[in-house]
Amino acid sequence: MRIFDFMDRIERTDAHGARSYLFALAATALAAVLQNTLTAATFPFPLLFYVPAIGLATLYGGAGPGALAAVLSALGVFHFAWPGPHVGVQGWTLILPYIVYATVIAGYVFIISALRTRFAEMRRQHVEAAAELNSLDGKLRALQHRMTSNMQAVASLLTLEKMKLRWDPGAVRVLDDARQRVVDMSRISRRLNERVVEGLEIKDYLQLLCADFQSAAASHEIVSVVSDDVDIKDPEKLMALSVLIGEAIGNALKHAFPDKHVGTISVALKRITPTSCRLIVQDDGCGLPQHIDLADPATSGFLIMQAMAVQIGGKLETLPSSLGTTLSVRFDA
Repeated sequence: MRIFDFMDRIERTDAHGARSYLFALAATALAAVLQNTLTAATFPFPLLFYVPAIGLATLYGGAGPGALAAVLSALGVFHFAWPGPHVGVQGWTLILPYIVYATVIAGYVFIISALRTRFAEMRRQHVEAAAELNSLDGKLRALQHRMTSNMQAVASLLTLEKMKLRWDPGAVRVLDDARQRVVDMSRISRRLNERVVEGLEIKDYLQLLCADFQSAAASHEIVSVVSDDVDIKDPEKLMALSVLIGEAIGNALKHAFPDKHVGTISVALKRITPTSCRLIVQDDGCGLPQHIDLADPATSGFLIMQAMAVQIGGKLETLPSSLGTTLSVRFDA
């Protein structure tokens, strides 16, 4: 058992009052038995068993039990193990070992007691920090719930506005796009909060995010593949990456499968060098129209994807594909 685990267990027990002094008595008695049983082998070291007993008593109960164990150990050592007056030991020759013993053991007890007190203070601070963290966690969850509710309210308002503008197909499309982006941002925000609170790995986070998009994808399948060596700790970069993925999936769901009841969208995030990763979003749909130019996109979806790619330090590109559309972004991570 590590010393800090042992000290933590001691701090969790009621090591005060009579119990701690009884522990000091028991430890000293055990040391005396061991010391006198093994006298022949340990005579050159008369404190061999008493010193650990003093340390344990101090560690368990503090300076008081440690001092009691020290006094009892001194009586045991100088009664059983040290030469007595019958061999002619007198004056300072007899007193000096007591002085040295008292000085050394007093320092020993003081150091252990101070360490015990410091550890108790550190543990108290840890408990207070954990309580504060739990409080902040509750506030963060409440804030996230409020944010989600607000986004849902905005999406509902956009739906109501769309019903008022049924006569204008262009306005309806714009409101539909705006509503879908609000819903997507709500999903992303909720998952980002879960990742912070629960400590999710990037692999698990993206799988859950894609599962959210899957719930709105009808019969289409969305697959997420993330290599184990990828980790993105910057929250702003992860937010931009999530928005980019959401836009790419939403764009594919809207345009890639006009005549297909079943389609597949794959999201892959892999490390390609020690300092860079590549995101690939691919579908097996009808492919990009010829008039789409990523260098100068005219649609809001591609404009947002371009902006998010730049924000994470990459560039949105298309890769050759025999079927459907393949979008790629390489960035540092």
